[in-house]
Amino acid sequence: MEPFVLFALSVFTAFGFYALLAWGLGLIFGQLNVVNVAHGDMAMVGAYLMVVLTPVAFPLRLLLAVIGGLVLGALIERGLLSRLYEHGMLATLLAMWGTGIVLRQTAEAIFGPTPASVPAPITGTVEVLGVDYPIFRLVSATISLLILAGLVLVMYRTSLGLRLRASIDNRAMAAGFGIPTGAMVTGTFAVGTALAVLAGALQSPMLGITPQVGVSLLAPTFFAVLLGRPGSIGGPIFGAFVVAVLDIGLRTVLPESVAGVVFFIALIVLIALQPQGPNWRFTLWKPLQRRVA
Repeated sequence: MEPFVLFALSVFTAFGFYALLAWGLGLIFGQLNVVNVAHGDMAMVGAYLMVVLTPVAFPLRLLLAVIGGLVLGALIERGLLSRLYEHGMLATLLAMWGTGIVLRQTAEAIFGPTPASVPAPITGTVEVLGVDYPIFRLVSATISLLILAGLVLVMYRTSLGLRLRASIDNRAMAAGFGIPTGAMVTGTFAVGTALAVLAGALQSPMLGITPQVGVSLLAPTFFAVLLGRPGSIGGPIFGAFVVAVLDIGLRTVLPESVAGVVFFIALIVLIALQPQGPNWRFTLWKPLQRRVA
């Protein structure tokens, strides 16, 4: 019983982290058609922000990380991507690849290659069905999933979400209804970036923070998006759960180095079998029927 409980708790904490990362990437990839290969590096930025702001209370650091992510995303979208959309996906991919290199090199120039650490704001463990488990890991995953639930509600149950989806689906028509499509697109990228930064910030007490830490996060996050069908609002969350189960399950039964190899082989096989995502119909909530003005 105890091994199963430990496995379930570990999957829950990994799921919260991957879901936050994957939903932000899915928002950018699925809605804006931008392959953001710098997404993991943005999580690295969030982790280093927590290092720099160590004297500040942890909740305030998280808030500052979100604000920093929004600003970073808006600057990248307005200053770089907005000039490249008409040149196709390859142009935006290369731009984000270069952005990731800049972020990593900047972090290495400032902090060096030595791993940094962030103390957890909540220490100690809690007993769950006979298993002692770190409290902060559970709190971090719960916060991540609550944030995602709130964002999904915004997307499907508010006029803001309706305007956003209209701007992405047909910018010309949305503009004709008076929706500021440019601001909506910028906001979408900024929110996706902020989610990556927040994920890195929440996970920072559990990471050995280096300039390269984001690179290791990118592949499983992309797999989560692809497993859950690109463009689906709920898909990346489902994909993140599959990735979390595979990751924790393999690390439980195999040595660390072997588990990493088998993990990526398993994900590649899943994508090869279902390149368009699984035949899974995610529930689509009916949007509010409000006049767009």
